[in-house]
Amino acid sequence: MTRFLQIRGADDSAISEAATILAAGGLVAFPTETVYGLGADGLNPEAVAKIYAAKGRPATNPVILHVDNVASAKALVSHWPEAAQRLADRFWPGPLTLVLPASETVPSIVRAGGPSVALRCPAHRVALALIRAVGRPLAAPSANRSQHLSPTRAEHVASSLGEAVDLILDGGATEAGLESTILDLSGARPRILRPGPITPADLAAIVGSVDLWEGAVRAGERQAAPGMAERHYAPRARLDLVTPGSAVAVPSERVAYVALGRLPALPDQVRGVLLPLDAEIVGARLYALLHELDDAGFERVMMERPPEGEAWMAVRDRLRRASAKEMG
Repeated sequence: MTRFLQIRGADDSAISEAATILAAGGLVAFPTETVYGLGADGLNPEAVAKIYAAKGRPATNPVILHVDNVASAKALVSHWPEAAQRLADRFWPGPLTLVLPASETVPSIVRAGGPSVALRCPAHRVALALIRAVGRPLAAPSANRSQHLSPTRAEHVASSLGEAVDLILDGGATEAGLESTILDLSGARPRILRPGPITPADLAAIVGSVDLWEGAVRAGERQAAPGMAERHYAPRARLDLVTPGSAVAVPSERVAYVALGRLPALPDQVRGVLLPLDAEIVGARLYALLHELDDAGFERVMMERPPEGEAWMAVRDRLRRASAKEMG
């Protein structure tokens, strides 16, 4: 049976127990301000391999290393540019991941065999306390099966990973609800590889204009960072994006319709869900809602396409990948 330990703060005794498991090469799921992470000693290749096995994660998909300060991050890169320092000063701890040239300290499995490493300092007291207790960076992708919904509650972790994780630290619901922004600083110009809570305007205010990568990495191709796959973040139900206010026919399956701002008239057989026309609130609630609809047995979720504009960029990205058709 999966072990849960409820944790109230950074001084909780559960931190010590979790750190002991991690130091011995085990796996611990823990909360961050974005989603729950599946943690392992990031400098222990055998421990990181357990993450890949537990998630069913392709070897072509690197993992983020979580650190507790800039000094720890600098030890993991071959070059720490001035832009990285300015961004860390402004956004760390916080939901910003920086991709930089890796030092020889970083195991190849963490980098998916590539030349760069993704680094983040989380803004969650439990996550920071755990990193400090272990005394090493923690590899910690989202604590769920590969391509599936990210967890925003401890029970989501248990439902997805079961006995594959040694311990789950239950810190309640996460705050941001969407994964971190990933900014690549390893090239000639800063480039966003995954939108997130830190917006292009936020970044541009610190480092000038940034490029935005909006493609998709096909199965079998190496990713420069997490979250670049064609299909990702998907619920069990089929997710279809529709024009706001779309007519809905009487369904032959269990269908939920998620509206933004205004709920249209729906057949009695369709469950209507109304979310506010607010990107931050929708981002915080999106995964939890999709988990709820999965658990309730809905076979199809129709969700209205979010508006254009920078504020909705991260939500649009997650929904685009979650609704991508599964390749056979």
